[in-house]
Amino acid sequence: MIIGNLDLDQKNYVLITAVRNEEKFIEYPIKAILSQTVLPSRWIIVSDGSTDRTDEIVLRYSAQHAFIKFIRRESKNEGVDFSSKVYSIYEGYNQLKKMEYDFIGILDGDVSFSPSYYKRILTKFKENRNLGIAGGLIFDKHNDRCIRRSPSDIEYVSGCIQLFRRKCYEDIGGLLPIKEGGEDTVAVITARMKGWEVEAFEELTVFHHKHSKVIRGVLKESFREGKLFYSLGSHPLFESIKSIRKLNDKPFILFAFIRMCGYIWPYIKKQRRTVSDEFVKYLRKEQLSRLRFEIMKKRTLNQKK
Repeated sequence: MIIGNLDLDQKNYVLITAVRNEEKFIEYPIKAILSQTVLPSRWIIVSDGSTDRTDEIVLRYSAQHAFIKFIRRESKNEGVDFSSKVYSIYEGYNQLKKMEYDFIGILDGDVSFSPSYYKRILTKFKENRNLGIAGGLIFDKHNDRCIRRSPSDIEYVSGCIQLFRRKCYEDIGGLLPIKEGGEDTVAVITARMKGWEVEAFEELTVFHHKHSKVIRGVLKESFREGKLFYSLGSHPLFESIKSIRKLNDKPFILFAFIRMCGYIWPYIKKQRRTVSDEFVKYLRKEQLSRLRFEIMKKRTLNQKK
């Protein structure tokens, strides 16, 4: 892949954060960013119709730090609609049109990380000019416990902390608004489809302070996940196996059943997918390749026993 004459020593990055009613958590990322050894050139925080003290808190910090810019967006979406977050990010992105920058990051309003985080991530980009999306490994903090998320592979970076090379972000056309969410997954898969590398680095720790499954409810979240992966075009065989693996999660059986119902329901309604046919074809090819790899790996292990 040709990057052009990009100066890989440049460390000019910008951030966009979309928030809604994050008064309990918003100071986690604010304090984390203010402590960074390499500060962003601009950080745009978009309030997506917040009704608590989120706006007040952000405005207090933006008055003290010129690189922090606050935007208030009156959200038209009611209930759980993840596309609203993406539209808020669009609002922030439009404010960057006249700026020069090399990297653009999406940062959630409920995460924290070490003071060297962005400096180390930018070093990863310098070391690998084909790296399009990078981030750290996510740990969910809940009830004084810290639980490591287990991604299926390191070629996935959580949407709460994605940092893009600008050329990659423009290649994929930015984020895709989807009601069920998954814009971060679409970004990652589209980037790989276009030849970019994506990597989550285990040595870089990111703490996520708000547990979405607890807030929205485990069963509702399971149904949403099923609908989401239908909308992304996930292969039926792949989804069946994923649901079977969920049988060990509490509440037993019901969790897996509800998730599969969420995947099947849009089929019954003949719901049109948001992603392109090219995207679906690429995703299913990746998924089947992964399944074949796991089968071969198990066979090899069984032969060694």
